Amino acid sequence: MNTAPVLLFAYNRSLLLEQTLKSLAENDLAADSDLYIYCDGPKENATQKSLDEILHVRSLAKRTVGFRKLHVVESDINNGLAKSVINGVTNVVNEHGKVIVVEDDVLLSPYFLRFMNDALVKYENDERVLSIGSWNYFAGNKNLQSNFFIRYPDSIAWATFSRAWKLFEHDSGLILKKLEEQKLLHEFNCGLKEKYFEKMLINQIEGKIDSWAIRWTAVSVLNKKLNFYPRISLSKHMGFGATATHESLIHDYNNNLPLADFQIQLDEMKVEESKAAISNWKQFVKREFLSKKSLIRRIINRLKSIY
Repeated sequence: MNTAPVLLFAYNRSLLLEQTLKSLAENDLAADSDLYIYCDGPKENATQKSLDEILHVRSLAKRTVGFRKLHVVESDINNGLAKSVINGVTNVVNEHGKVIVVEDDVLLSPYFLRFMNDALVKYENDERVLSIGSWNYFAGNKNLQSNFFIRYPDSIAWATFSRAWKLFEHDSGLILKKLEEQKLLHEFNCGLKEKYFEKMLINQIEGKIDSWAIRWTAVSVLNKKLNFYPRISLSKHMGFGATATHESLIHDYNNNLPLADFQIQLDEMKVEESKAAISNWKQFVKREFLSKKSLIRRIINRLKSIY
């Protein structure tokens, strides 16, 4: 098999990175895959503890074994996750035509690489498919009956093609304008009255957040693309808690998420959005992010992080 390169982003969390690399190396296609590890640089006025941890991460990256070829790219400055992902994906996907992307705080099923590569081959020339996802957290412990497509892409362990990544748009304001012009904001928000994704995109425009993922999500909806997922999750997010950069105030809503312990086959199916999957996603967001109970839980977690 002509395997896609794996691109992993790391910064200063060696313990999580070690777990991610271990689970990735346990995949049957690891030895046939090239691995790129992009290591972000220190922030201005970084503490000695942070500098030491960054060095530890880079040492761990350079000692990684179990892959066909290892490439470690070290940045002298702190780019942040958004810029790192955008630049890294652009570089690797332009060279290889496809890429599998993993963050440094993800636990992977041993069948993750097999599914990613199979799906990349199957949908490589299908312009309707933007990306391949693996983290269907919104299904909870209830496995869906089949693999599925939805309008929203994955952002922690996913894959895409050079033809699709060319659609990525840096200008958040331009994306919002086009969504408005094409009357796609309702679809972008999945009909939620709270305007879930729209608020995130506006926050990106106003500089309140720095997210490549909200722009990628908007690009998917704007171009009427679909994203392919396995019926059982192949990845699980470990990066919750006080040490996380982006998930520090959110409880671990996928703590009990089961990972596939067998190879997931790619059956013939229509390239159309799954009503069951998008309904699950909508109900999950309402329950975990938009309910009063969810808000109270975030406040409690915030207090714990302060005191």
